[in-house]
Amino acid sequence: MKKIISFFAVCSLILLAGCSATSKKTETLKTIQLDPEADKVLVDTDTDIHIKTDPATIQLTDKDFTCSGGNVKVTKDNAEFSASDAGTYTISAKQGNVTSNTITITVVAEESELVAAADTDQTTSSAPATDDSQTTSNDATTSTDNTASSSSNAGSSASTQTQTQNPGEASPDAIDVATILSDPDDYVGQSITIIGALPQTAAYDANNNPYEIIYPTSGGSDINDPSDRLRLEGANVTIGGCIAELTGTLEKQKIGNDQYVFNVTSFEEVSDESAHS
Repeated sequence: MKKIISFFAVCSLILLAGCSATSKKTETLKTIQLDPEADKVLVDTDTDIHIKTDPATIQLTDKDFTCSGGNVKVTKDNAEFSASDAGTYTISAKQGNVTSNTITITVVAEESELVAAADTDQTTSSAPATDDSQTTSNDATTSTDNTASSSSNAGSSASTQTQTQNPGEASPDAIDVATILSDPDDYVGQSITIIGALPQTAAYDANNNPYEIIYPTSGGSDINDPSDRLRLEGANVTIGGCIAELTGTLEKQKIGNDQYVFNVTSFEEVSDESAHS
């Protein structure tokens, strides 16, 4: 009798252990977001790239990163990037079927280039255009005031956007954002040039973090509706309130309510007339 009781006790322990093992669920990676500490650094200097995954418990490794040059070393939720040669490098990460945004880091050979770049950026964003004509000066002042007001409404974390005085002609090969939105799967994974209308203000996600979008050239009505505009990742687009061409890659990637994102590698303002001709 004691042997029978012992047998049933052992069986019960085995069943409990089996149930406990099967109750553990494997977490599935949903998104990867890369946030570089700086977009311009010196050669042979480490710069941090913050890695944000959803869920946060999933960590990346060195093998998950792809870069056009240089070295990436991952430590928990941060990666360190460095390069021995000056140039512009693109970096992205992929684990399974989930791909991150693409970031761009420029590596310079001399510290003076960093200082010059910082001075240029500050001058571009803060100094109004000058002209011998008082009327032109007044117009520039009004434009600067309007830009400052828009930037204030968009939040301190959103970048100041400016316009080009003499934009060029639109490329005949550029694809209107409206065409992309009508059938995005036809363009996923392709390196293309798109054309659309950049707003002056940023869109905001559920956590009140700003991000950039582009409307079709005909414009849009709802900045938060993914069917009305295309979400932008990658290079920081520093122009707004204009028609622009953006070159990059369309990726099928779920971020918030968006199912597709356009990873920008370069951008240029073009004339409104040429875009609609």
